[in-house]
Amino acid sequence: MNQLKARLIFVCAILGLGGALVVIRLFTVQVLDSKRYSERSRDQTQLRHLLTAQRGTIYDCNGRTLSVSVDSKMVITSEEPAMKKKMPQAVNRIYPLGDIAGSVVGYVGKDGYGLGGVEFTFDRYLHGEDGWIILQKDGKNKKYRKIGLPEKQPIAGADVYLTIDVNIQKIIQTVLKQTVESFKAKGGMCIVMDPVTGKILGMANEPSFNPNLASQYALIERQNKCISYVYEPGSTFKVITASTALQENIKKEDDLIDGGNGVYEIYNQVIRDHERYGFLTFAKALSYSSNVCFAKIANEIGNEKLYNYTRNFGFGNKSGIELPGEENGILHPVKQWSGRSRVTLAIGQELSATLLQMTLAFAVIANGGILLQPVICEKIVNNRGEILNGAEYKPVRRILKENVAARLRKMLTDVASDGTGKKAAIEGVAVAGKTGTAQKPDSGKYSRWRSWSSFIGFVPADKPELVCGVVIDEPAGGEMGGVAAAPAFHKIITQIISHPELQYAEKILEKNTIAVNEGKGKGIATPLLCGLSKENAESILNQAGLKYQFVGNGKRVSYQTPVSGTRQDKTRIITLYFDNAKINESYVPDCVGKDLRDAINMVNLRGLTPYVIGFGKVRKQIPASGSLVHPAEICTLICSIEG
Repeated sequence: MNQLKARLIFVCAILGLGGALVVIRLFTVQVLDSKRYSERSRDQTQLRHLLTAQRGTIYDCNGRTLSVSVDSKMVITSEEPAMKKKMPQAVNRIYPLGDIAGSVVGYVGKDGYGLGGVEFTFDRYLHGEDGWIILQKDGKNKKYRKIGLPEKQPIAGADVYLTIDVNIQKIIQTVLKQTVESFKAKGGMCIVMDPVTGKILGMANEPSFNPNLASQYALIERQNKCISYVYEPGSTFKVITASTALQENIKKEDDLIDGGNGVYEIYNQVIRDHERYGFLTFAKALSYSSNVCFAKIANEIGNEKLYNYTRNFGFGNKSGIELPGEENGILHPVKQWSGRSRVTLAIGQELSATLLQMTLAFAVIANGGILLQPVICEKIVNNRGEILNGAEYKPVRRILKENVAARLRKMLTDVASDGTGKKAAIEGVAVAGKTGTAQKPDSGKYSRWRSWSSFIGFVPADKPELVCGVVIDEPAGGEMGGVAAAPAFHKIITQIISHPELQYAEKILEKNTIAVNEGKGKGIATPLLCGLSKENAESILNQAGLKYQFVGNGKRVSYQTPVSGTRQDKTRIITLYFDNAKINESYVPDCVGKDLRDAINMVNLRGLTPYVIGFGKVRKQIPASGSLVHPAEICTLICSIEG
């Protein structure tokens, strides 16, 4: 009996202990560790799903789309034969204009964050703020929304408007590509900017970069070389030396300098001119780009002054443009100079600079003596339409007196009219600028055939509206800046002035003090009238005493014959074609294969506005022939000499 009782007590104790353990475990799970187990339960039945914010759009200054986010299911294709095998590929960020301003706009990575250009610099605005939702999962792992679960809606990124003008950008890329191909050059760079505000209107590299196909380019090919590539500026740098001499009253325009018959020896090395000059005035020394004369000017300036002015012009420092990858350039301190450094610096050697730094230096002269911080962003607008950031005028420092800058502008005008930059001249417009040819270093000395050819200038010379810098990298035969780069400058500025959607015709021709002049040769140079209003065109023609007639009822001159620069006597009639004011739509004529003049006449007769790229016969037209368009719309004629 006692034994049975003992067994019963033992069994009850075991059962009681087991029950206690169960109660303790339940208490632990449901009370002490309830939070941890709740989270584990949610992890098994719920899923946090990321809602990616819509990335902001990048526009040019006129609202043309440069970069936009789309449905990731969209597919892009390439017309380039070399790319076809690797296409199509799914994307969620596309660049509708392809390589237009590609190196400026940049690109994004697979994670949606900017990796280059504006996409990188302004990523904090463009990216927006990602959101999330909670999805419920059932036993079969199917996901669904459940009312009442927490969520956070994404906030779309802001839109960025650039100072870049697509029309100007297209012009400089087209001309730059033509120039590089024509001279069989390694590449080229170009910048067009407003010298008064510091706004960058166009910035291009050749070869160009298409951000739609970013992975197919090497990293170096994606760079914006206008700010990341340094070169010896050569004779374009002589404007810095000339500025110093004028500002410090060391030289005046009519002071005579001995050209030494084109030879100057210093420390057993010889500096030569491309021509043998005797005595030249200071102004002509700049116009003819005499190395010997500028070497002697540098000796009068001295090391410290030359270095300080060079530094003040911004060399050796970043400009502050809001783009990634900008280089400082190289400007050695005076203590590291050799005995000939002063002389070689004065003619643009023994230092390196970016094209942007050189263009800003010319902008100083153009705007009256003030160094500016360049501006690339016009404004940033959030998804509520609020402007978060707007373009600001950013003066860095005054370098030159206004009267000194004005004297320099006049000296630089002589470069284009009677000096090394004649091929940059535009009939009827005062062009100011400077050529440069800098041999590349090669095995401890300068190469005879590999060089940078450049021209940097502004128009109109007296009250500049545009500054344009062009650099051609290694043109065949080592062509000088006046041969390779100056004609590119001429084409770019002429096309900008003539473009019907740009307003620079009136801005430049109204300010230009030599809009009509009698130059060398017989007759009067026909002024550039395309883009002007009827009243302004009449005023210029009446002032010149030329006969004229009007065709059409529009507000602006879309084409003229004879073209600007043609010399004629006062008996010949100039015909000005205006935008047609008729309401009816018109069919685009077939211009392909036609001579340019005939094609332009065909377009004008249909009441359309011709826009010409290149010269020779028409090889392609946009819109295609037969397209139905409204009057005064643009018909782009793409021309070349060869088929």
